[in-house]
Amino acid sequence: MNLFDDSRLFCRGMLIVLAIGLIVRLAFGFLLEYNNDVTAWTQTLANIEAGAGLYDMAGYYYPPVWGYILGVFSEFIGIAGVDNWADIFPQLLFVEDWEDSTLTTPAFNIALTVLLTVSDIIVSCLVYWLIKRLTGDMVKAKIGFAMFFLALNVMFVCGCWGQFDSFSALMALLCVCLLFVKKEMLAGMIFTMAALLKLFPAFLIFILVAYIVVKREDWKVCLLKAASGAAVMLVVLMLPSIMEGTVMDSLSFVFARVGSSGGGIAAAALKYTSLIIYPVIIILEVVIAYFFVKHRGNEDLDIRFTWFAFLSVMALFLYPSTAQYLILLMPFAIVAAIVHETRLVKPIMLLIIGSTLFMLPSFPMLLGSITMYEGLIPFDQWMDLYDLFYGGSPRLADVIGVVSATIQYVAWLWMAIVSLDHSGIDIKRIIRRAKTEPEQS
Repeated sequence: MNLFDDSRLFCRGMLIVLAIGLIVRLAFGFLLEYNNDVTAWTQTLANIEAGAGLYDMAGYYYPPVWGYILGVFSEFIGIAGVDNWADIFPQLLFVEDWEDSTLTTPAFNIALTVLLTVSDIIVSCLVYWLIKRLTGDMVKAKIGFAMFFLALNVMFVCGCWGQFDSFSALMALLCVCLLFVKKEMLAGMIFTMAALLKLFPAFLIFILVAYIVVKREDWKVCLLKAASGAAVMLVVLMLPSIMEGTVMDSLSFVFARVGSSGGGIAAAALKYTSLIIYPVIIILEVVIAYFFVKHRGNEDLDIRFTWFAFLSVMALFLYPSTAQYLILLMPFAIVAAIVHETRLVKPIMLLIIGSTLFMLPSFPMLLGSITMYEGLIPFDQWMDLYDLFYGGSPRLADVIGVVSATIQYVAWLWMAIVSLDHSGIDIKRIIRRAKTEPEQS
């Protein structure tokens, strides 16, 4: 019997999925933590508790939304009694290429993992809601929930890297759900939050506007509602920066932080490629929105929209992205695979493998907290492991970074080919025609 063949939402299969996902995330959070990023969150929290603005001191380079979330988070960890967040370990100052001698405490790591796990659960629930709404099939909806919640790359980003890309996926997906239930003003508000959390969701404005234009008879009024909600939220979120004169600081991520995680060579290549490719992505987003408006077909509009929304998100990763950013793609790809095209499942699995492997070069850093605080690994053995990844030439970390980035991009290309074929574009026929035309001429 299928674990999900039960009319109850919280059937045995769903409880097993929740239990596995929670246990793995919390184990990751305690045993493994990428302090390079997480330490920055403790610095931001310290600034907030000192009464300083987000950008008054160095260390916070993102738009304000994540800073506000951290502000709320600080209240909860205060109530939970987590008062020691990080410590400086002088012996790390002498380790070659070690970026920061500050390590976060296991208690703080667990608390952060809980916060990010809540976001993962909400995203999984939104995936469930969308699939159930579009197909009416609870079993498929439960499978969608499980695919996202148990995806290894999602769990790794949540439990090990401490990155907030799940919140980005949450807000982008919530924006879609709000449009489905005719809450345009709320959708506009959430869209602004998503765009000011990380850059990628901002590119979805074209397909979201296209949906309103096609779906609503009073589309002008609905667009005005959405724009009003977006504008109000923009003022609310940016007002502190406007008053403090730090607007450019709050938007510096647009110009400076385009992808610098992972193995050195791969990360550097991704960083500069992304700067060049953004104009191409914008053109693709416009083209996708145009085809959604012009070629409506007989399919239910909401179902059709989820396919084009998936294409729009996939277009954001035209260049090989760093692993954490792909969390935004995961829920849209899963919905597309279950509702539209099951052939997407295999490239999704390959994408999970590639993006998880991309994070592997950070493995020695992940062991810092349990080594220095818990003593579970002798310091000398920890340094030997670090040398294994970052010593020699070529460095093992760089090799893994290049290989994993290649796997990620192969998965993306596979996904793109399947998507084009599903959309009625025969790639093989186009290639054959391109080969025969020069011969005929």
